[in-house]
Amino acid sequence: MFPTHNIWTFLKLDTRNGRIWQVQFSVEKIDESFELPLSSTYLVTTSEEKNGRFTLYPTSNIYNFILLDQISGNMWQVQWSTKIENRGIIPIR
Repeated sequence: MFPTHNIWTFLKLDTRNGRIWQVQFSVEKIDESFELPLSSTYLVTTSEEKNGRFTLYPTSNIYNFILLDQISGNMWQVQWSTKIENRGIIPIR
């Protein structure tokens, strides 16, 4: 789990394959707690998976992180949002 600058929102990262979920919680309204996929795409094959392979780095924009494959050096821009059209990941080339 990686904290965001929003106290109610975390990013859950599968460090083996790069899949990411947005996790939001509420202490007052249980129906405002949820887990949404930011990227359900496996970024490496099953045979290439390794614990700790992927990590997230925050940026100065509270909605954006950099996802780094610590083995290959590949990077992606990760953007979280409560609006589906504003969340996802894109490769940094």
